[in-house]
Amino acid sequence: MKEGNEHLLALKSGSEKAFRTIMDHWYSRLFNFANGYLKNVEDSKEVLQDVFLSLWDHRANLAHNTNLNAYLYTLTRNRCIDLIRKERLILQFRTDKQEEYSRLTKNFEALSDPILDEIFAREIEVEIYRAVNKLPEQCRKVFTLSRRNGLKNREISATLELSEKTIESHLSKALKTIRKALERKFPETLLLITIISRRIGLISGINDFKD
Repeated sequence: MKEGNEHLLALKSGSEKAFRTIMDHWYSRLFNFANGYLKNVEDSKEVLQDVFLSLWDHRANLAHNTNLNAYLYTLTRNRCIDLIRKERLILQFRTDKQEEYSRLTKNFEALSDPILDEIFAREIEVEIYRAVNKLPEQCRKVFTLSRRNGLKNREISATLELSEKTIESHLSKALKTIRKALERKFPETLLLITIISRRIGLISGINDFKD
């Protein structure tokens, strides 16, 4: 199975058979990934149940070119981080659980490794560029000058001979368009996308623009 994407269209249409095929293909790998950090079989099973339930619930919103491998590993990673964060909060003041707390902290840091963010960031960057390339020409120019060239609104206004209000309008439209594209490609991961995008300087203000 090549990333399972040949089953994506059937999944989006509500095929339980496609869903089971995808689940059978990824379950053991995702379980081993989760259990490697959680060291708890029941917790790992709970994480995977949550991951595949989320996949099914959001199947209709998946983009046709969604990378299922990246998507499922990202969901699993996020669920593990959430679970470890909660457990650390419970154990941090337990003097008899400091060894366990230390282990959880190391695993939390490992899951939060920037290398994993970099892998996901490449997926985000590709989708942002696709969305930007589909923008109307003037809107694309404004966004490029702002986010890629680092010009301020007044500088863009002078360069393109447009009012600052028009510049703000174009940026608002671009951010809304990109936000929707990312939501379609990476359902349930917009907060992580925002954090990573800002960290690597791809985009800012994406969460400021909602329907």
